[in-house]
Amino acid sequence: MHFTTYLRQRLAPYPSAKQFIKFSLIGSTSAVVHFSILLVLTEGFIVWYLVSNGIGFMVSAMYNFTANKLWTFRNREGGAAILRQALKYLTVLLTGLTINTAIIFGITEWFGLDYRISWVFAALLVAGWNFCLNRFWTFRAKLPAAGPALPN
Repeated sequence: MHFTTYLRQRLAPYPSAKQFIKFSLIGSTSAVVHFSILLVLTEGFIVWYLVSNGIGFMVSAMYNFTANKLWTFRNREGGAAILRQALKYLTVLLTGLTINTAIIFGITEWFGLDYRISWVFAALLVAGWNFCLNRFWTFRAKLPAAGPALPN
């Protein structure tokens, strides 16, 4: 039995765990993009680390939204629903960016740690925040419509 087959069978009764693993894989890829932009802009182009962080966060978010919508949460809603989801996602994203930036600033400026170490702490904390809000609000599965009332 292949590992992936085994893993799918073990996770089948736990759809939230399966979603969290997918979310984490996408988040990891997104984090590499985010961190790469942070480093290139800060170290290569001498951009202030908080500005570099914001740019990296926003670029990685575009990939993150699309991949999580289609793969993690298997959400196929189109049309106006995409706009509603994008606005909800943007709200989660901007809140996450605010938390992320505050954590990076606080750890870097108040505790004297390197901004790259601060980024790791911030990324881990904001990932949990983002998963919960996106799962239960942005990409929440619609409940099936109620059927006709049964006679008493």
